[in-house]
Amino acid sequence: MKSYMVTIELGEFTEEFMSLIPLQRQQISILMQSGRLTTYAVSMDRSTLWITMNAENEQEIESLITAMPLHKYLHISSVQDLMFHERAVPQTRVNFPSFSLN
Repeated sequence: MKSYMVTIELGEFTEEFMSLIPLQRQQISILMQSGRLTTYAVSMDRSTLWITMNAENEQEIESLITAMPLHKYLHISSVQDLMFHERAVPQTRVNFPSFSLN
Protein backbone atom coordinates (compact mmCIF):
# COMPACT_ATOMS: atom_id res chain seq x y z
CA MET A 1 0.00 0.00 0.00
CA LYS A 2 1.20 3.55 -0.78
CA SER A 3 0.68 6.82 1.06
CA TYR A 4 -0.93 9.80 -0.65
CA MET A 5 -1.49 13.48 0.12
CA VAL A 6 -4.89 14.55 -1.16
CA THR A 7 -5.81 18.23 -1.49
CA ILE A 8 -9.53 18.90 -1.72
CA GLU A 9 -11.43 22.14 -2.32
CA LEU A 10 -14.55 22.35 -0.18
CA GLY A 11 -17.87 23.49 -1.60
CA GLU A 12 -20.23 26.01 -0.09
CA PHE A 13 -21.28 25.42 3.52
CA THR A 14 -25.03 25.05 3.03
CA GLU A 15 -27.53 23.72 5.56
CA GLU A 16 -27.31 20.31 3.85
CA PHE A 17 -23.51 20.40 4.15
CA MET A 18 -23.75 21.17 7.87
CA SER A 19 -26.33 18.41 8.42
CA LEU A 20 -23.95 15.84 6.87
CA ILE A 21 -20.99 16.71 9.12
CA PRO A 22 -21.86 14.14 11.87
CA LEU A 23 -22.03 11.35 9.26
CA GLN A 24 -18.78 12.58 7.71
CA ARG A 25 -17.06 12.49 11.10
CA GLN A 26 -18.24 8.90 11.62
CA GLN A 27 -16.86 7.89 8.22
CA ILE A 28 -13.54 9.63 8.96
CA SER A 29 -13.32 7.80 12.28
CA ILE A 30 -13.90 4.44 10.56
CA LEU A 31 -11.25 5.20 7.92
CA MET A 32 -8.77 6.29 10.61
CA GLN A 33 -9.35 3.16 12.68
CA SER A 34 -8.80 1.01 9.60
CA GLY A 35 -5.54 2.82 8.80
CA ARG A 36 -6.77 4.04 5.41
CA LEU A 37 -6.82 7.67 6.52
CA THR A 38 -3.96 8.95 8.65
CA THR A 39 -4.54 12.72 8.86
CA TYR A 40 -7.44 15.04 8.14
CA ALA A 41 -7.08 18.83 8.30
CA VAL A 42 -9.27 21.77 7.25
CA SER A 43 -7.96 25.28 6.60
CA MET A 44 -9.16 28.07 8.88
CA ASP A 45 -11.13 29.67 6.03
CA ARG A 46 -12.86 26.30 5.41
CA SER A 47 -11.92 26.28 1.73
CA THR A 48 -9.35 23.48 1.68
CA LEU A 49 -9.14 19.98 3.13
CA TRP A 50 -5.88 18.02 3.31
CA ILE A 51 -5.97 14.27 3.82
CA THR A 52 -3.18 11.71 3.98
CA MET A 53 -4.38 8.27 3.00
CA ASN A 54 -3.03 4.77 2.50
CA ALA A 55 -4.32 3.01 -0.61
CA GLU A 56 -3.27 0.76 -3.47
CA ASN A 57 -3.70 3.48 -6.12
CA GLU A 58 -5.35 6.79 -6.98
CA GLN A 59 -8.55 5.07 -8.11
CA GLU A 60 -8.98 3.65 -4.61
CA ILE A 61 -8.46 7.15 -3.16
CA GLU A 62 -11.20 8.51 -5.44
CA SER A 63 -13.47 5.61 -4.50
CA LEU A 64 -12.99 6.22 -0.76
CA ILE A 65 -13.68 9.94 -1.14
CA THR A 66 -16.73 9.33 -3.34
CA ALA A 67 -18.15 7.11 -0.57
CA MET A 68 -17.97 9.96 1.97
CA PRO A 69 -21.24 11.62 3.01
CA LEU A 70 -19.95 15.05 1.89
CA HIS A 71 -18.64 13.75 -1.46
CA LYS A 72 -20.68 16.17 -3.59
CA TYR A 73 -19.03 19.07 -1.74
CA LEU A 74 -15.49 17.66 -2.11
CA HIS A 75 -13.57 18.57 -5.26
CA ILE A 76 -10.19 16.82 -5.51
CA SER A 77 -7.49 19.32 -6.52
CA SER A 78 -4.54 16.95 -6.40
CA VAL A 79 -3.45 13.50 -5.33
CA GLN A 80 0.27 13.06 -4.76
CA ASP A 81 2.33 9.95 -3.99
CA LEU A 82 4.29 10.42 -0.77
CA MET A 83 7.81 9.12 -0.26
CA PHE A 84 7.15 9.12 3.49
CA HIS A 85 4.78 10.64 6.02
CA GLU A 86 5.70 11.21 9.66
CA ARG A 87 3.42 12.36 12.45
CA ALA A 88 4.25 13.76 15.84
CA VAL A 89 3.03 11.75 18.82
CA PRO A 90 0.32 13.73 20.66
CA GLN A 91 1.65 15.24 23.87
CA THR A 92 -1.36 13.94 25.78
CA ARG A 93 0.08 10.44 25.58
CA VAL A 94 1.98 9.25 28.59
CA ASN A 95 5.08 7.22 27.84
CA PHE A 96 5.72 4.58 30.47
CA PRO A 97 9.20 3.16 30.87
CA SER A 98 9.85 -0.33 29.54
CA PHE A 99 9.51 -3.09 32.09
CA SER A 100 12.24 -5.64 32.62
CA LEU A 101 11.42 -9.17 33.72
CA ASN A 102 14.84 -9.65 35.39
